[in-house]
Amino acid sequence: MKNILSKIEFHYTFLIMALGLVLTGHFSNLIVFTSLIIVHEIGHFLVALFWGYKIDRIIIYPYGGLTKLNTFVNTNIYKDLLVAVSGVIMQCIYFMIIFFLFNKGVIREYIYNLFLLYHKSMLLFNLLPIVPLDGSKIINLLLCKYFNFNLSNNLTVFISFLTIILLLISKLYESNYSFLLVIGVLLQNIYNFYNEITYIYNRFLLERYLYNINYNKKKIIRDKNKMYKNRIHLFKVKGKLISEKEYLDDFFGKKF
Repeated sequence: MKNILSKIEFHYTFLIMALGLVLTGHFSNLIVFTSLIIVHEIGHFLVALFWGYKIDRIIIYPYGGLTKLNTFVNTNIYKDLLVAVSGVIMQCIYFMIIFFLFNKGVIREYIYNLFLLYHKSMLLFNLLPIVPLDGSKIINLLLCKYFNFNLSNNLTVFISFLTIILLLISKLYESNYSFLLVIGVLLQNIYNFYNEITYIYNRFLLERYLYNINYNKKKIIRDKNKMYKNRIHLFKVKGKLISEKEYLDDFFGKKF
């Protein structure tokens, strides 16, 4: 637990929202909301730790948290999916405990109703396909299963922007200062992810070059930009097939 807490940091936008809640007398709301976020992120933390992933830090935002991993790009899609959904699972377990305590009379109805409200809203919001929410990670991993790595990342950015636009048009959420903070932070995260796509792809290639990464599925391609996350490739060059290792040895040999 101490290891988890040492990695938690609060984003300035969360602190602004927290100050607003305290000044307006909504301290209970802040405690309930923050506890749900932290428990949710602990779910990601524990499963990532189980797979041997290195956890960089956990950032708490107004809309939820973000567990930043310091690991390979070429990780197993199914393991990553379990990490992505583990926050939702942990949050649901936490709410079931709250529900049990409420039925036993340990928790007052007002506090339980706050938990119910924030649990449902956080759950639905977190599953939206917007970077860096869990929904976007799930969508990205499913895209990686069927499309090449570059295309999957660019489609994730497009889907994120489209979802933001639909949110604003639909007016599902009240346009108050908290909502505007959330939208601003989400747009910043989408923009950052878009700018990092080339860097992420270069890491993806370099890992393939440096380490013995292997998969059962193989695919014939002509261009390194069409490489998949979950497959080993054969490259068709001048009518001949060469292995991925030979292709990358030649590519990085010329590069360095």
